[in-house]
Amino acid sequence: MRTMRRIALYVALPLVLLLSAGYSWYRMSDTGKRWRYEDRLATYCEGLIPAAESAALTSYSIDPGLPGDRTGGADDNRWDECGVADTRLLVALIPHDAVRNRRISGEPLSMLRDGSSDHLPVAVGGGWQGHTDFRDTGIVLNCTNRPASLVVTVSADESHENAEETRRIARLATATAERAAERWSCDAPHGSRVPTVPVRPDSPVPGNATGTCAGVPVPGDDSVDWHRETTAPGTALLETCALGETKARDEELYWFGAAFGPYAQRLRTSDDGDSGGYRGDAGTDRHSAWASAACGKGPRALFTVNDTEYAAPPRGYLRTALRAFAERAAQRHGCTDLKLPS
Repeated sequence: MRTMRRIALYVALPLVLLLSAGYSWYRMSDTGKRWRYEDRLATYCEGLIPAAESAALTSYSIDPGLPGDRTGGADDNRWDECGVADTRLLVALIPHDAVRNRRISGEPLSMLRDGSSDHLPVAVGGGWQGHTDFRDTGIVLNCTNRPASLVVTVSADESHENAEETRRIARLATATAERAAERWSCDAPHGSRVPTVPVRPDSPVPGNATGTCAGVPVPGDDSVDWHRETTAPGTALLETCALGETKARDEELYWFGAAFGPYAQRLRTSDDGDSGGYRGDAGTDRHSAWASAACGKGPRALFTVNDTEYAAPPRGYLRTALRAFAERAAQRHGCTDLKLPS
């Protein structure tokens, strides 16, 4: 019996040492760290977050790299929100006929953030329908097999406002969109690898516009001295043009905006008296005018102009300027059936 115990001890002790060494390797090695990270991602945010692209931000750290996630909705109206390092991702399927409801908490259209960056939005490139203002990035896939859009947004802070960080975030967004499209059965064309998105100056400049402000007339009262714009390749989800003056306070006078897909939907409001959005296909109020156009089978695009407190637009200027801006933006994006305010 004593001999048998010795044999058992000789067998068990190496096994214990082997298991202990294996566990230590799993806990301490870089490969073990990557395996643990991938194991966590299998259930984190419904498995939608890609390992390699997210690790570019987290360095394979679970804590604090993956701080938490939540989910809501179902079928064609579902969403996941999750943290990746110091960014927040929203992944959502949004029906084409959805309208933003500010009274419902956790409603995807209400979760699409307004840009907090001082930079104007630009296209992410690579054949993707998307934009970035170097702090917030959005990608949209138009599902061809269901009346819905798949949207991925990544919200960051000012520490990411450079070309390299923006590229990492854009690649995280596009890779997440590809995984979500496969998991949620959204057949849609994808882009390719995201190129470097340079941080180009978009400060006020005088003279003729060649990008998003091209063709927009200025008032005949000589109030406008400069414009702010970006390039206009026709793939950005948001496009902006600003006109301003330097004579008195160096202030912005007029803001023009074009929004597409869910980013247009979030600006719309229903006809039930809900305030705070644009109602109908076209219209005007005291300080703004808006138009819309059909862009494929998805939601209608929205084109807007707003004057600021420093502007005194001549009679009819908002409508005239909106027409010029909307016609060019719609043409760039292949949109038709432009509806303008009467």
